[in-house]
Parts: sequence; C-alpha cells; structure tokens
Amino acid sequence: MSVNSEHRHRQASAQQPRPEDKARRTTPDIPRVTGYAPPVADVFTKKKRSQVMAAIRSRGNKATELKLVSILRAAGITGWRRHQPILGHPDFIFRRQRLAVFVDGCFWHGCCKHSRTPRSNQIYWRAKITRNMARDRAVPRLLRQRNWTPLRLWEHDLSSPQVVISKLAGLLARAPKGNPRT
Repeated sequence: MSVNSEHRHRQASAQQPRPEDKARRTTPDIPRVTGYAPPVADVFTKKKRSQVMAAIRSRGNKATELKLVSILRAAGITGWRRHQPILGHPDFIFRRQRLAVFVDGCFWHGCCKHSRTPRSNQIYWRAKITRNMARDRAVPRLLRQRNWTPLRLWEHDLSSPQVVISKLAGLLARAPKGNPRT
C-alpha cells in the first residue's frame, strides 16, 4: 500500500463510526461532534473581567461609517474628513463648511424605531443608553456655540442614500464658508 492510499484509507475509516462507538452512543442517528471542547472557566473574577472589558475602547462604528463613506463617494461629495479632534468626536467633518456629522447606531443611541434593551443587565443598559442620549443632546448645543452645524444621522437612515445626500447637500449649500483653521 502506498503512503497516499494508506492516508486515504485512514481518513475514510476515521469518518465511519466504529462498532464499539455505536454500542456506547445513546443517540445513534445524531452524528458525533468532533473538535468540541467544553467551556473553560474564566481565569478572572467577575469584577476583574468587568474591569478588563471596560478598558477596551472602541475605534468607532466602522460599519456605519464605511457605509456613509460609500454614499459620499457615490454622490461625489468631497471635503470631508474622519476622526478629527473636534468637540464631541463627530464621525465626519466638513471643516470649510463647519459641519459635524454624527452617525448614531440605533442600539447605542436609543433609536425610538429600532432600539431594544437587552434582557440581561437591563439596569446597566438603560443607564448607558440614557447617558448616550443626554450626551447626544448636549454636544450639538456646544458645537453651535462654536459656530459648527451638527448633523445627526441614524444608522437606519443609511439604507436610504438619497435621503442622506439631500440632508447633507442642503446643509453644505447653506453653510458659511469659514476659515478651515478655526
């Protein structure tokens, strides 16, 4: 027997249940799961795991931002920048027009149409989303005081590119052409 045929023979026999396996199994019609490992106990206490997870910082709502990038590019809208150090950390800015664009995820920002509170740890999630909503109300006021125009788009708005483009185009046309360095 050659090496390759011996290898194929071993593979074929490994896939077929052995007679002694059939005798031990209580559910013969359900195939055996291979490669399964039982869950391992966490090495951290619950409190320490919470601290570790809280220290992980997000790098933005990438999927929704990339969707808006594709909408902007398809419409030929230019002059925008991402992740600029502006008050409130807008997702996009148009510095010349002093327009700050926020793309809010329906879950994280409490969209009245799509937001659902998770079943577990409801007190935490309600407080978290309420804080986000309060910040979402405060930041635009501060931006307006600094002569910026805020625009908030919901994640679900991105499914209608024409609506997004019309909102942006209207604001970009009305916005004063300011000094981009201020």
